[in-house]
Amino acid sequence: MLGDGDSSTYNAIVENKPYGDDCIPNKLECIGHVQKRVGSRLRRLKKSAKGVKLSDGKTLGGKGRLTDGKIDILQNYYGLAVRENLNDVNKMATAIKATLFHVASSDSDPQHHLCPDGDDTWCGYKREKESYQHKNGIPKCIVQEIEPIFDDLSKSELLQKCTHGLTQNVNECLNGLIWDRCPKTTYVELETVTLATYLAVLKFNDGDIAFLKLFKDLDIEPGVFGDNGDLAGNISRF
Repeated sequence: MLGDGDSSTYNAIVENKPYGDDCIPNKLECIGHVQKRVGSRLRRLKKSAKGVKLSDGKTLGGKGRLTDGKIDILQNYYGLAVRENLNDVNKMATAIKATLFHVASSDSDPQHHLCPDGDDTWCGYKREKESYQHKNGIPKCIVQEIEPIFDDLSKSELLQKCTHGLTQNVNECLNGLIWDRCPKTTYVELETVTLATYLAVLKFNDGDIAFLKLFKDLDIEPGVFGDNGDLAGNISRF
């Protein structure tokens, strides 16, 4: 079962056992949602530590510190580390830690010992060690503050649930198509929700052209505008 971190649905399935006592699904994590936890937790830490001076006498945030831009970079690197090591949880954890030290590196203190080697490595320092110039790295006192977050998000129990390499985006897209046809803000009978779901699945799987096939099965001859509209919708879908 692919989830987004909210355990309420999974807990309900475990408790009610709709598939029987012998069929309890495993809970998997959506990589996209796990990746977003990096940004959420770093921003939460930054907000809670506002005004607090670190060991170098400066705050966590501010120019040259843990900026929103740096947080976005760390979050994206985390996602990259997970997706490039789906077959090995240990390598995944090492790659995640490597991203933290990579972003913390500077010309005077390069910390690329965990970054992957090779000509196709994502680490620019490893590709062009002699000419590579670092941008502003994250000070060590900040690394000490945020490293526990990376340690927590590198635990094998969590990463093991990400080895499938899947996200919930596809499901969310389908849900959106259903609610476009049957808004949550308006009460309707089950029959209407069922019809909206059928139509959404048709569009999700085959695009607007699916409705031309549906009309044909119902012996309905669509007009030229219907034909052109469905074909144009299918083209824009791709």
